[in-house]
Amino acid sequence: MTTDRTEFRLVAGALAAPQHLEKLQKLGMSSSLFEDGDLKAVFDAFQWYCSNHNGEGGKIDLPLFTAYLTEERHVTPAIATLVDKLTDAGGEDMATLVEMLDRLKTRAARRKLRTISDSINGFTDDEKQGRRVEDFAAEISEQLRQVARLSSQSRQEPIRDELLRYVEEVRTRETGRSSILGMSIAPYDNLNTAISGLRPGFYYAVGGAPRRGKTNLMLRLATLVARNEKVPVLYYSFEQTKHVLLTRVLSQESLINPLILQRGDIRNKADLVTRFNKGIKETSAYMDNFYLFEGDRQDTIEHIRSVAYGIMDSHHTDHCAIFIDFLQKVPTVNPYASLQKQVDEVSGLIAQLSTELQSPIVAVSSFDK
Repeated sequence: MTTDRTEFRLVAGALAAPQHLEKLQKLGMSSSLFEDGDLKAVFDAFQWYCSNHNGEGGKIDLPLFTAYLTEERHVTPAIATLVDKLTDAGGEDMATLVEMLDRLKTRAARRKLRTISDSINGFTDDEKQGRRVEDFAAEISEQLRQVARLSSQSRQEPIRDELLRYVEEVRTRETGRSSILGMSIAPYDNLNTAISGLRPGFYYAVGGAPRRGKTNLMLRLATLVARNEKVPVLYYSFEQTKHVLLTRVLSQESLINPLILQRGDIRNKADLVTRFNKGIKETSAYMDNFYLFEGDRQDTIEHIRSVAYGIMDSHHTDHCAIFIDFLQKVPTVNPYASLQKQVDEVSGLIAQLSTELQSPIVAVSSFDK
């Protein structure tokens, strides 16, 4: 059998970065998705290895892994050669791994749907079989539900592992920890306390009439998270350019009017020079983890998801924060005649994404839309 390149790259990427395995498993990665039997064996062994050993520096202990394959899996020369090729292939970033996993899940779902289609055709063509239509329909319905579960974003599990992690976290919890559960937006202390920070997996909406300061508030919250938490913060604007947004950020940090920042004579006024330098210093504190995007037609929630995974991977973190300005402008893969239906879909996708990333997402909604 010719090894499928997507399957090969996905397993190679997992082997190269064991720290990604848990996230991939939560997104539905399992050996049942692989058609190549040797890759199935390698991936099953890899899951066992990760559940029993902690790699140093996020790397797999290849001799130990190979020994397990040899002793427990009766490894063949072909599998031994495959492991060498997988480890030599190197890894992929998390966004690429997720994209490949989605491809395999879609392929498996289509394969199951073809089987279901054949069953339906066989039933409708053979009028002499004694089965009742309602019994057959119930059976097909269950098979379709299995396809839906296969295609869903996350693997469904009982609470056992989560409960054990909870107990371990409480047992090892440091004293003097912050009383808020999410990402700090200090010095907005009252709001910080009221909502317990911007919490992982939560989706927040900021609503208001046009020209009432929603974007300025969003930018301030975004820069506070970037400064306080040192995590990547992605700010998508579907109305303004990067230059205008950065001018607003510098205005907030320097207390200089945006018009003066863009056109004013700053260099020859001592007070403005002092404030400008202060603004640059304050902004520099988070300039390496704050990202501004000019949203366009390609920036669907699915695309934002891929970008987020890529940026988190480059920062070696499992968390980020995303700000979207604004909700009614976010494009969808399929066009809608009704803006309300489009917003409903986008809002639902944002909620799913915040849960998947376990990161807060804040979106602006304009009341006049």
